[in-house]
Amino acid sequence: MALHMSPDGDWHIGDNPLDLDAFLHEIGAEGYAIHETRHSLCVNCGSTVFGISGDPDQGAIRRECRGCGAGHFVAGCDAEWSDDHADAVVCVCGEKDFNIAVGYSLYAERTGVRALTTAERCQSCGRIESFTGWMVRGGALHLLDLA
Repeated sequence: MALHMSPDGDWHIGDNPLDLDAFLHEIGAEGYAIHETRHSLCVNCGSTVFGISGDPDQGAIRRECRGCGAGHFVAGCDAEWSDDHADAVVCVCGEKDFNIAVGYSLYAERTGVRALTTAERCQSCGRIESFTGWMVRGGALHLLDLA
């Protein structure tokens, strides 16, 4: 596991999906510290590689399993989804396969989720970025299980 910066210092690179955790702790969620991270895992086939589409401005991200094709709205963002505003995510290297993790900022004593941020790692070049994040401001602890 080794999170490091690109040679020009412009982006993070991870050697494996676990580097998403360090990245999320570094960037936080909407200005708050990350308390929990969860990695996306297809409930149908167990794959950890996904295609991604969404609208970062609306806090909407949908993953499509590269193993079985199952779709899933990350962290319950389906209410914010609009096909008209969703774009496919493509890494600067041209690839479209990613590992995904979600970082959650929790209220004291784990009474709810304050905010969350996604992180995506390109399977080809290892580049790590954050597609979107949003404030939750509620007792929505079930979102911890919806990475």
